Amino acid sequence: MMLPYVVKSAAWLEMIVGAVFVLWPQIPCMWLFGANPENIGWALARWIGVSLLGLGVACLPSKGSQPAAVLGLLLFNIGLFVLLAWVGLKAPTHGFLLWPGVILHFLISLALVAQVLTRSSPSAE
Repeated sequence: MMLPYVVKSAAWLEMIVGAVFVLWPQIPCMWLFGANPENIGWALARWIGVSLLGLGVACLPSKGSQPAAVLGLLLFNIGLFVLLAWVGLKAPTHGFLLWPGVILHFLISLALVAQVLTRSSPSAE
């Protein structure tokens, strides 16, 4: 009977740590690795944060008509789309797959939003 509490607690812990990585990446980097992120390390730390947020949401118990995994994937793809687009606009250099990655995560986000809206509408039931 403790398993639901352990899963829910672990999911919330991942979301909290993910939020810290997104908002203040220097704190977990310093506490975990003893160093501040430099150059691309800032974007990678935030990528970790977005991933942990998506994982945490996906692991929460599902309520209603929408599985938590779909919401977790949606959060991950929107977060990564925003992060990669920000890197593309702000970084002086980037790799040749950055903008295709931005477009890919944007398209996946659109497809998942359509899935969420379709599953949430009263006519879908």
